[in-house]
Amino acid sequence: MKIRAVVLFLLSSGLLLASSARAIPPAAPELIKARQLVFGIENVNARTGDVDRENVIFSWLTNATLAVSIRGRIVLLDTYVHRAETVPGRTPFVVEDLVSLKPEALFLGHGHFDHADNAAFLSGKLGIPIFASAETCIDMQTDARNLFNAGTIVAPHVECHDVTSTGSEPGAEVVRIRALEPVASIRAFRHLHSGTSYPELGFPITPVNNVADSRDPDMYPPGTPHSYPAARGTGGPVSIYYQFVLRGENSFTFVWHNTTGDLQNGCTIDRGVPNCWGARVAKQVEAQIRALPPTDLEFGSMVSLGYRVNGMRDPIQYGAALHPKVYIPIHQTNAALPTSSLYFKIAYLKQLDQMKPALTPLERPEARWMVDPDDYLKPMVFDPKDSRWAKAREHDED
Repeated sequence: MKIRAVVLFLLSSGLLLASSARAIPPAAPELIKARQLVFGIENVNARTGDVDRENVIFSWLTNATLAVSIRGRIVLLDTYVHRAETVPGRTPFVVEDLVSLKPEALFLGHGHFDHADNAAFLSGKLGIPIFASAETCIDMQTDARNLFNAGTIVAPHVECHDVTSTGSEPGAEVVRIRALEPVASIRAFRHLHSGTSYPELGFPITPVNNVADSRDPDMYPPGTPHSYPAARGTGGPVSIYYQFVLRGENSFTFVWHNTTGDLQNGCTIDRGVPNCWGARVAKQVEAQIRALPPTDLEFGSMVSLGYRVNGMRDPIQYGAALHPKVYIPIHQTNAALPTSSLYFKIAYLKQLDQMKPALTPLERPEARWMVDPDDYLKPMVFDPKDSRWAKAREHDED
């Protein structure tokens, strides 16, 4: 009798669970469509729109912009869309698809238009927070007012959280962001925007041919551009470096930085030669990168504005400080011209050999190059439980 009672209990519980599942209303069709477009149909529940809660999925949305599902928690890293148009064209989605995606937070690396465009619009439309420098947060409020005054349906004030204080020195402040707890913790600090630098004299420089394919306009004729106001303001060069660490087995960790600066002299876009931040600040930033917990995956800008005088030195030195297992270059449609990424790849690989003290062959990350526009919206799926991400030691994330 006891066995029969247990069986009946389990059956009734199963029926209740099934009934409860059926009671959950299906998600809006536009949400399901957008998430399947961005994260892949195989990774999105066709009824609820939930994204795979076991894995971490990245999808490249042009330039340095990524959509990320962190065990089902969806965020955007930058919000810019290269050649944003009213219908899909060279970029196979439109800004409204990012609204339909319904991310829960926006992270901005810095405030230049090719990173922060659309942030105020998305934040106001969806009622979600932005994380950025204090200077960029001020710009976001200005952008929101401009959108509101232009008649766009968006709140005149957006929720923007200061990651670093106004005027802070690169590398001087490390901030914890709790937005994704208990799934992941986030460290952030100001680092160095790239800029015109002193010429590198320590080793040969491999030239980079920063050219676009001349056939591009014929292959992807321009459409009707969106008319949203572009991001502008003092927050442009103030750049934030983010590290995300997942809770649980292996502490899968990824870094994202949408610019790569000069760790020699601290030269940046707003403090060029000879008024750079100087070696002290440059080393301060490098020390913060080195102090981070072991990192599995680096999404980092492959281009520095100093590439004409130092080639791929800056991305390599950032990698040498971080020591990621995998490096996926970003920032491939602005500064680096569209379709030019493979020129940078050749220069990167050659310069790794020229800079042998920076990274020995055994220390070099696995480089996974992306090509614009072929690799837009191609889900990159990582299993945090994979033994490849096991760490030699655990780190206290609190």
